[in-house]
Amino acid sequence: MISTLNEGILRMENAVKVVHPQIKYLIIHQNNCKKELPSFLKRKDIEVISTQTTGLSKSRNIGLRNCKTTYAIIGDDDVEYLEKGIAKVLEIIKTEAPDFAAFKIKTPDGEPEFKEYSTEKYSFETHYPAIASIEILINIEKIKSKKVAFDERFGLGTRLRQGEEEIFIKDLIKNNLKGFYYPIFLVKHPFESTGTKPIKESLKYFLKGAFSKRTHQKIMMPNFDSPFRELKNKIFFYLGKVYILVTKRTYL
Repeated sequence: MISTLNEGILRMENAVKVVHPQIKYLIIHQNNCKKELPSFLKRKDIEVISTQTTGLSKSRNIGLRNCKTTYAIIGDDDVEYLEKGIAKVLEIIKTEAPDFAAFKIKTPDGEPEFKEYSTEKYSFETHYPAIASIEILINIEKIKSKKVAFDERFGLGTRLRQGEEEIFIKDLIKNNLKGFYYPIFLVKHPFESTGTKPIKESLKYFLKGAFSKRTHQKIMMPNFDSPFRELKNKIFFYLGKVYILVTKRTYL
């Protein structure tokens, strides 16, 4: 279930490279530039939904609503799936049938590790690290039955450009869905990405305030080097909380 924006659809040949009888690709193309479908996507195992919407979480939710398979892997147009990882995921689905799961991202040779991963399998009831969307496998039928969706106020293309994955996982757990992490490389992705670029400090605290209110999680403000900086960031922190109060979350 791959999200892509405008001309991104032209460079996703690696993302659909794996051909397997048990796999189909659902591509959500936010096509505001009227890009034509490239020939390499004209395959029987690929379905493309074209939409005029914006925002990555909105794209994910279009995928959730339109996915027809029992399970889905969440993807982006700049990933490359690893055949050995896909084979192991298919086996886990068959033998363990988790409600959701998380796996590992492999970076290209010569780049730093995407992050430090545990070497042991664990349950999300006992561990709860931050994860990226492209690490996630979900049981679509369970998600739909609980009406869980990505919060469209968060994620790339919105005022709150981060935090949508962690909120999504928290919502799954809150709805009594069981998830596990497996120390298996599923996908290859560069270390640097749009989501890892730094943001302005004021926006950072606006996001922290919104995230705190949305998840009911207390976030402590650090000590700042000047009263003006402290006041400014506190104002943006509480503006983030207000933003969540006056806007609505998303349900499937």
